[in-house]
Amino acid sequence: MPIARIRMPRMGTSVHESTVVEWKKAAGDRVAKGEPLLSAESDKVEFEVESPADGVLKEVLVAPDATVPVGEVLALLETEEEIPDAPPETSPAPKAPAGGAAPKASGPPKQPEGDWVAPVAPLPPRQAPAVSPAPSRPAAPQARQAAPDSQGKWLSPRVQRLAAEHGIPLGTILGLPGTGAGGRVTARDVERFIEAGGSAAPSVRLLFRPLAEEGKPRERREPLTRLRRRIAENLSRSAAIPQASLWMDVDMSRIAAWREAHKERFREGHGASLSYTPFLALAIVHALRDPAHARLNARFEGDELHVARYVNLGIAVDTPEGLVVPVLREIDRMGFVDLVRAVDGLGARARSGGLTPDDMGGGTLTLTNFGASGARGGIPLLNPPEAAIIGTGLIAPRAAALPGGGIGLLPLMTLSLSFDHRANDGMAAGRFAAAVRSALEGMDLSHLES
Repeated sequence: MPIARIRMPRMGTSVHESTVVEWKKAAGDRVAKGEPLLSAESDKVEFEVESPADGVLKEVLVAPDATVPVGEVLALLETEEEIPDAPPETSPAPKAPAGGAAPKASGPPKQPEGDWVAPVAPLPPRQAPAVSPAPSRPAAPQARQAAPDSQGKWLSPRVQRLAAEHGIPLGTILGLPGTGAGGRVTARDVERFIEAGGSAAPSVRLLFRPLAEEGKPRERREPLTRLRRRIAENLSRSAAIPQASLWMDVDMSRIAAWREAHKERFREGHGASLSYTPFLALAIVHALRDPAHARLNARFEGDELHVARYVNLGIAVDTPEGLVVPVLREIDRMGFVDLVRAVDGLGARARSGGLTPDDMGGGTLTLTNFGASGARGGIPLLNPPEAAIIGTGLIAPRAAALPGGGIGLLPLMTLSLSFDHRANDGMAAGRFAAAVRSALEGMDLSHLES
């Protein structure tokens, strides 16, 4: 009787090999046309290989977990009719646009330097409608897409299924040393991890019980501390101000990379912790050097707006007792290293309760950081009598347009600005915020340690 060769199909033009996952039929089994013989996976999809005709599976030539090239003979099928030994199936090509012009292939977008940028996997091209195969050809395999992580590595559906069955986060799987092509994590890698005792992080047991113990008061009254009373009074004054807010995203790629490379040197050489605040302060000063933005660096005194020709920057600091806003005076006269030391020292004194009256009051503009709590951003409330306050959010990778074109992940920070509408209109405030953003993204970092 005729013998048909069952070959490893090609699942896309860029796929050169695939792995046998599981045989659904054994040697000697009778199979019907279109019945699945085995499941397999490439680095992008999981699929089934079907019988091209009725017959008996005579011999299985490739064992499970074996990776073989496209076109390799996987099994021999005894059939009642001759089956042509067809080349491996290929997934359908994209349909050419009207006019006959073939679509141009586009490579991955150029990416900025640094570890913060990761490519976003491109969407697959629109496929032409599938055409039913001729009776003498094997049926096209049915594929399930694998999922890429943010670094462009692929986790096959089988790997994802194993992880889900054992409650293992995909982030843990991506951290395993992969033995597959290009370092890809295979199902066997996951199985070895499980056999070695690897598992999901311990779950948190939620206990449903009343907050108040039996017999204890259900409420308690707390008199406001002097600091909380002062905060309440200040915010009540702030609520009476006609204030508006706006926000925009800032690409922190260059500053984040520079800070990461220099923070240990600052700690050892200058005895100070290098936070993002000095960079923000420097950008604010740079923006305020433009006279067009001067009214953002101002205070209301009665019916007059006092526009400052110096920058006294208030920095909001979270302490165990509550929020305090000590002031760094005349930062426009400071060098970067002095600014780093001043910011670090002021924060340390605030948290230890060592602030003096000279540290408080007299600010011309305030900076507050929502990112310290993990928040992406927030709307800051004015610190009377100041005319503006800047808020910053968590710096985190987010999808954005890359400078060289295309879409990728960039470390973005949401910068928000609240302003007193009596002193500034929205356009003026927006131009100031944009100037701060430009100063951050284009900052000359070469001289900061000098």
